[in-house]
Amino acid sequence: MKLKLIFLVLLGLVWSETLHANDNGLAKINKKGYVTCGTNLGSKSMAYTDESGYWRGIDADICRNFALAIFANEEAIKMQNVDSDKVSQALISGNIDIMLGNSTLSAKQEVTSEAAAIDVIYYDKQIFAMRGETEATSMEDFRGSKVCVLDKSSDYANVNAYNHKYGMEFKLLTFPNTDAAKQAFYLKRCQLITGSEFFLKGLAETMITQDKRLTVLPEVIAYRPIYAYSAKNNPKLRIIGKWIINAPKLAEQQGISSKNTEAFASVKDESIQNLLGFNQQLWMDFGLNPDWVRKALEQRGNFGEMYDKNIGEDSAINIKRDKNNLIENGGLIIASPFV
Repeated sequence: MKLKLIFLVLLGLVWSETLHANDNGLAKINKKGYVTCGTNLGSKSMAYTDESGYWRGIDADICRNFALAIFANEEAIKMQNVDSDKVSQALISGNIDIMLGNSTLSAKQEVTSEAAAIDVIYYDKQIFAMRGETEATSMEDFRGSKVCVLDKSSDYANVNAYNHKYGMEFKLLTFPNTDAAKQAFYLKRCQLITGSEFFLKGLAETMITQDKRLTVLPEVIAYRPIYAYSAKNNPKLRIIGKWIINAPKLAEQQGISSKNTEAFASVKDESIQNLLGFNQQLWMDFGLNPDWVRKALEQRGNFGEMYDKNIGEDSAINIKRDKNNLIENGGLIIASPFV
């Protein structure tokens, strides 16, 4: 019994030392001089380059916030295409530091993956899209259709459940990654494609400039909270990431926008003083630049401004905020005080 106890104690010490050795916080990011963010680069929504090569999209803006916080240089970013089933591998291999768009959370993933959920970055929906125009009045008009979907994904589980619940007799064609599903849809192997509303409406915007072929259907299969992820063996980065993601949400909650940051310099609220870096210590305790939030707000705005510019009413995609409103405005976005 004593030998067993000694063995367990030693095993715990070894595990603790291994975890501590791998828990490098920002060390690897600082060493290479930029932060690499994973996302879906397949449409004009989460991240894409414009004609001048400049990164646009909501995930590109979030990644710039990380770079500004870590390096005081918002252009110290690299955007990497990562499919939702490759997140763990990309994080552990060091191909990315943070995973952003199109990654949901499941119990199986939490147990088996080496990726740790940081926080919800925004809420998406799973929907359908089809080629061409339609006079359909309900999903019943698509009964028996072939549907392209990503294999072994929450999208597959959701559309499969929808199929059984409503007896739609869909024939699900599964593909290993988003590009393969998209190409099969282009080649007319399926009548419908299902996935992220952000992605499909961004794809529709891309196709409008080509041949006006994509129609997004109004049916909502499921709401999808989208999480940012870091590697499980780097809990310090997970904690840092949580507060970087929280900052623009808290700014919106407190009425701080791209137009009025300096007006809050004299506000006595401790959380606001910490958030904006007028009290520098708390951001410095994280190893981050204390004035990064003020600069990020001036450049990109608070959460609502970032959403409206990239996804919402000020964008070509024009997706209503809905669940992406602050909780006090009827949505699900929650901000924590920075104290």
